[in-house]
Amino acid sequence: MYKRILAAVDNSPRSGRVLETVENLAKLTGAAVDVVHVGASQVVYDTVVQVEDEREAQAVVDGALARLKEAGVAARGEVLTGLRGDVSNIIVERAQEFGSDLIVLGPARHTQLGVLVGESVSEKVALHTPTSVLLAV
Repeated sequence: MYKRILAAVDNSPRSGRVLETVENLAKLTGAAVDVVHVGASQVVYDTVVQVEDEREAQAVVDGALARLKEAGVAARGEVLTGLRGDVSNIIVERAQEFGSDLIVLGPARHTQLGVLVGESVSEKVALHTPTSVLLAV
């Protein structure tokens, strides 16, 4: 069924559900897991500003890997970087590079303004990838 699962995590509570889902699927299918976290930056005037500290971003990945490995799941992980608006493209590209046959991520919770301007990473991933996508809610 699944051979390689990409788990996209962030520092929100919904990442726990993503990891629970990935853990269960990997155990059922024997799939290897790639954990990615995109440390986003944003352009403010003419300066690129990190939205998240590098240590915090690495801690998100390290925590996810520890959980999966403790459960007996073969996993590797990395922190990726990019502009906030490119997060979905970065996830899609990495899934293609890894040969992932499933992407698991959590649905974004946005303000009303965010919904109006179409800022949902999960929606963009689902629309722009040939890989199956599972939203863990």
